[in-house]
Order: sequence, then structure tokens, then C-alpha cells
Amino acid sequence: MGNPHELLAKADKKAASADGGWSLFGGGSNKYEDAAELYKDAANGFRLANLGREAGQALEKATNMQLKSGEKDDAANTLIDAFKCYRKTDPEDAIRVLEQAVVIFTQRGGFRRAAQYKMNAAEVYENDLNDLSRAVQSYEVAGNWFSNDQAEALANKAYLKVAELAATQEDYPKAIENFEKVGKESVNNNLTKYSTKDYFLKAGLCHLASNDRVSAHAALEKYQELDPTFTATRECRLLLVDLLGAIESGDEEIFSNILFDYDSLSKLDKWKTSILLKIKNNIDGEVDLT
Repeated sequence: MGNPHELLAKADKKAASADGGWSLFGGGSNKYEDAAELYKDAANGFRLANLGREAGQALEKATNMQLKSGEKDDAANTLIDAFKCYRKTDPEDAIRVLEQAVVIFTQRGGFRRAAQYKMNAAEVYENDLNDLSRAVQSYEVAGNWFSNDQAEALANKAYLKVAELAATQEDYPKAIENFEKVGKESVNNNLTKYSTKDYFLKAGLCHLASNDRVSAHAALEKYQELDPTFTATRECRLLLVDLLGAIESGDEEIFSNILFDYDSLSKLDKWKTSILLKIKNNIDGEVDLT
């Protein structure tokens, strides 16, 4: 493989030639295609040299050539390659080219692929840019597109991310809505019904965190109606019911003992621990005015 900088210069020259104006013999489209291939060759050279940014930039130029020659599918795939090049070192550029690819996929009716790449975008927002609001938006769009394509398992995976991140931002109504959505979807599915108790538990914890005891009681009844087996679970009996009682009595010691007993049987994960701390702080923050 040749020097990538030389290949890039050659590609630029070919692109300029293609843009140079009308030719008596035509061939403009072929010049764009040739330029695109040269840009891709240059990108591969940069990738071999571990120069991700330069590779991504070359691939973006290839994309422009493919769009000018009417090759939209190829352009979208090249943008995905550019995303991979930018991913480790330039997350904002990675997002930018990925969103461009998503637009092309949706215009071409490829919503399943668009949804998957929207999930990738959400992961970058969440893990690299720490932009949880945009992560939630992207996960939600992905979930809707998966659902419209009858890919319910993939949709539920996206909706669970929406719920967990929304709760982290204390947007409890959105968190509850999505946990309940997945819970209802899972009740009658033999592959996922065992997980229903966890989804209803998380929704219930969001009700407790919102400090709305009336809605918490109503939700607890609703979950037991939706899934009669939920009543006998540790999640319902040992955690939600007992926690609600401890909150209503304002007893922090009982609250802590309930968590200790539950954690000894079913280890509390980071998300549950975080929201339970918020619930406990609600108890601490209540002032007795009697």
C-alpha cells in the first residue's frame, strides 16, 4: 500500500478534476467513484499507521464523492467506517458522522440498521461525552424504531436504558413509563417473564424516590394484578412492601435493616443502590412539624 498522504493528494486531485466542469465525453461520475476509492485507500493507510482522525477525515471525503455519484448506500457504509475511526479519540466527530449515516439509512427505509446505529450513538453520548439527556433521546428513538420493525427484544433493551438513565436524572415519570412498558411486554413472554419482577421492582423504586406514596401504593397493586406471581417474590414482599412501610413510619433503622436482609439474598446492583440512597435521603429530609 502506498503512502497515505500521497494517496490523499492523488484523491484530492481526482476530486478536483471531477468537479472541474462538464466533459464532452462524460465520465464525471466515474471520476467521483475513482476519487472515492483513492480516499478509501488513503484511509486504510492511515488506519494501518494508527492515525484514526486522518483516516476518518479521508473517509468523509470519500463519502462526499459517493454522494455526488449517487451511491447513497455506499456513502452510509463509509460514514460508519469513519465513525469507527473517530470512535476512540474523537467522540464528537464520531457522533457527527454516525448521525449522518442514520439519516441516510432512514431515508432509504433501513430503520433496523438506523436503530442499531442510534444505539451506538447513545452509548457514545452516555459513556464518552457524559451527555445523558441526548443519550436518553437516542435510546428512545432506537427503541421506537426497533418496535416499529417488530424487534421487541431489541426495543426493550433500548427502553430499559431510557428508564435507567432517566431515573439517574431524577426524571421518574419517564423512568416509570419505560420500566412498566417493558414489564408489561415481558409478562406473557416465556423467554423474559422471569425478569418481569426486576422491571416492576425498579419502577416501584422510582415511585418511592419520587416521594409519592399514593402512586406507590397504586403501582404496587397494579403490578400484582399484571403479574400474580409478583406478590410472592422477594422484590415485592421483602423490598417494596416493607420499604413503603418503613418510609411511612419514617424509621431509618427499619429501612436499613430491610436493605441489609435483601442484599444478603440478592445483591443490590449499582443502580438500585443509588436510587435507594435517594429514597433514604427523602426520609432524612422529612421534618416533623407536629
